[in-house]
Amino acid sequence: MTNWRDNISIELLSAMITWALVAGSSLYYTQMDLGWFHWRVYLSALLYSLYMAGFLLVTREGGFRHDQFVRTLLLLALFGIVNCLYIVVPYSYNAVLMAVWSALVPHFIAFRLALWLSPLWSAPLWLTQAFYWGHDYALITALLFWSFNLFALVTMQTTLREQKAREAANQLNRELMATQTLLNQAGKQAERTRIARNIHDLLGHHLTALSINLQVAGRKADGEVKQAVEKCHAIAGLLLSDVREAVAEIREKSLIDLQSALQELTTDLPRIQVDLNIQAEVQDVEQAHAILMCVKESLTNSLKHSSADRISISLSEASGNLQLDIHDNGQQKIAGFRTGNGLRGIQERASGLCGQALFESGPRGFHTRILLPGEMA
Repeated sequence: MTNWRDNISIELLSAMITWALVAGSSLYYTQMDLGWFHWRVYLSALLYSLYMAGFLLVTREGGFRHDQFVRTLLLLALFGIVNCLYIVVPYSYNAVLMAVWSALVPHFIAFRLALWLSPLWSAPLWLTQAFYWGHDYALITALLFWSFNLFALVTMQTTLREQKAREAANQLNRELMATQTLLNQAGKQAERTRIARNIHDLLGHHLTALSINLQVAGRKADGEVKQAVEKCHAIAGLLLSDVREAVAEIREKSLIDLQSALQELTTDLPRIQVDLNIQAEVQDVEQAHAILMCVKESLTNSLKHSSADRISISLSEASGNLQLDIHDNGQQKIAGFRTGNGLRGIQERASGLCGQALFESGPRGFHTRILLPGEMA
């Protein structure tokens, strides 16, 4: 089933207005003909109420336990309700509710299949109008409303395509921003490492040699000269200690700010809230890039294959290793899961860094755990 939650608000409002006009006018004219206490008035009121209740359920944001199955049953129930209305009340404009129903169909089945099936769900209007109510022009009426159904299908399909293109562009932009952030961090890390290495190799070695020579000179000197040499030796030792502390501080600041890259990747995701909890530090660029790509793939899988609306991402240290946990709260659209290209890609990235990736699908959602060796960090 295609994602529809981001553009449903306007559709819901227009559907409710349409439903109110159809139901209100139909009930009014029915009671005008038969009176308020006729069974057709009560039954049609019940059917209209059930239709709106079913529509609200099938388009609700929260997921069901077996989401796709439940929504498909609700869609079929709405179809049955409209056909019952064809029999209970004689007004052909009840087929407007079938046009509203048709706008939901592209979320469930392929567009081409929906086009081929559209005459089948449009035919009951002709059958009831022609053979049950005996209305003239039943065929042309059914054909006109079939064209409305086609229009609803095409309009919704166009909306879905635009939404997919927009989401793909946003996803690409998030990936580019995250990668750019990571590259900037890697560049800064390389520059800091180069500076620290130069300080250590040049100034540190010279100070070490100076300290040794002063120590030797102090042993050979006497009197005031010896005191002056020992003082110089002490100062050289302090300078060497300061250099080592400066080098250590520079190396500590060369850690990659992985959280910034992950925030770029997870900002403005459709229908999903992401909780980031980064407690471990990453220094290796390849590890940081692998973590970023694994998170990206996990987000894509959650958007495509589950009804999740919340994902937690945590990075911690466990037994000397880096542990990345990604957990969503969605129900999978299929029973269990198969290791597709996305999950295999996560496994390959982890194994390429001497790590491993574990997957678990349960009633509380899908859990991905990635373990990477800590000595690379």
